[in-house]
Amino acid sequence: MKRRAFISVYDKSGLIDFAKNLVEKFDYEIVASGDTYEILNSADIPVINSTEFSSTGGFLSKDFSALNETIFAGILANSSDTRELSEIERLAIKPFDLVIVSLCPLEKLENQYDGDVFEIIKHADIASCAVLRAAAKNYKNVTVICDKADYILALNANEFGRARLAAKAFNTTSLYDKFICEKLSEPTGDKLFKTYSLEKIKDLPYGENHHQKASIYKSNNIIDYDVLYEKELSYNNVVDITVALDIVSEFFDVNCTAIIRHSKPCGVALGRSLYDSYTKAFDCDPVSSFYGVVGFSKPVDSEVAKHLNSMAVEVVVAPDFDDEALELFKDNPEIKLIKLNTTLQEYRQMAVEDVIMTPFGVLVQEKNRSELDKDSFKVVTREKPTPEQIEDAVFAWKVVKYAKTNSAVIARDFKTTAISQGQTNALSAVDAALNYACDNAKGAVLASDAVLQSEDCIYQAVQNRISVIIQPGGSVKDQKLIDTCDEYGIAMITTGIRNFSQ
Repeated sequence: MKRRAFISVYDKSGLIDFAKNLVEKFDYEIVASGDTYEILNSADIPVINSTEFSSTGGFLSKDFSALNETIFAGILANSSDTRELSEIERLAIKPFDLVIVSLCPLEKLENQYDGDVFEIIKHADIASCAVLRAAAKNYKNVTVICDKADYILALNANEFGRARLAAKAFNTTSLYDKFICEKLSEPTGDKLFKTYSLEKIKDLPYGENHHQKASIYKSNNIIDYDVLYEKELSYNNVVDITVALDIVSEFFDVNCTAIIRHSKPCGVALGRSLYDSYTKAFDCDPVSSFYGVVGFSKPVDSEVAKHLNSMAVEVVVAPDFDDEALELFKDNPEIKLIKLNTTLQEYRQMAVEDVIMTPFGVLVQEKNRSELDKDSFKVVTREKPTPEQIEDAVFAWKVVKYAKTNSAVIARDFKTTAISQGQTNALSAVDAALNYACDNAKGAVLASDAVLQSEDCIYQAVQNRISVIIQPGGSVKDQKLIDTCDEYGIAMITTGIRNFSQ
């Protein structure tokens, strides 16, 4: 019996050559619908119009000609079931061996219809979704293709390959349904349903610890990057790289270096050159910087590469690497290089949600994209910071946003001299940061991610000769803290923004 293919595709690129191949080399009979039929017919490819099977006589042929029992029976037919096969033959129904369907990408219509939900959903290809599901359900007998990238793969697919293609088809229709569901809930302002569809990229060597299995999956919003020299990233590498890029993307237009260890920043600095920013960041906590992840806002040059090569570093991530730097790194078996092809400006807009799966349910929150607001950013003390101190305060505030709560950052001249984090209260965080900074706290800025509620924080700052404190404010003890700062001549800035990060 001659093999049969049903084709109905939105994306027509590569279709004619593939269809010719099906007919001439593999002796397929093709049934097609709508404009797919028109294109194949005009290319002189033997093709049967699906309207010939439609009981509506073509009335609904444009969108629904495939929705009839003859085509569905052919797609769902079990060729290994003798009784079913004889019944199909008695009814003159021919089974399909191959189903090729691609859907109209609704998300691309948003700008065209200015977000009009009804107009967008009018283009939802319900018939094609039904056909894809039917073919995927019968994957043991039918090969289903929903992506032109799988054209060649499908021709020689075994049962395992057909199962993978069927899974991809079901995933495609589920994403389609997800988009429609979310669009319909938009006018109400209440997103009742959330669906996450993740496609595995690969398994990782292990998870956070060696006994934990881990994989990395592709999401809808994924950055473009290259891992140079074919080295493999670990689970912890990816987590640390993300924190590094979160920080340097705050300073994408200047030379910035962020050094991360165990998902925590241990040194951040800006500099006149990239090397200057790197050495300043490294100086904050040299011990923790070893075996860390280093992120840069600008391309890495040979001067920076020489220093990195002289110490133990796990990963370096940057927008680019010059030729001399690459030559220096080439023979270093330890360092993994990540070239970021997505710009840091684009990166800042990509992650939109934090998702945590717990036994109580899935927690979803917006990504923390807090920015300082001129209306809430207030100098609340008689002592006023200088313009340079305000710039240092903004720098420290941006760094403390990515440190683990409770955290405190001591900074001066766009350089962190101490980062304390993971404390159980703000007072302990301030105390630990000041103890680490020692003499480097003189004339510096102290930033806290949490609201300061104890005058002891001010007394500690006074003893260590801090010049400026920047913190969210909003405590019932605010006035007492302000009065204490006034008594000792410390400037305080409140932001109105708390930046907890667990």
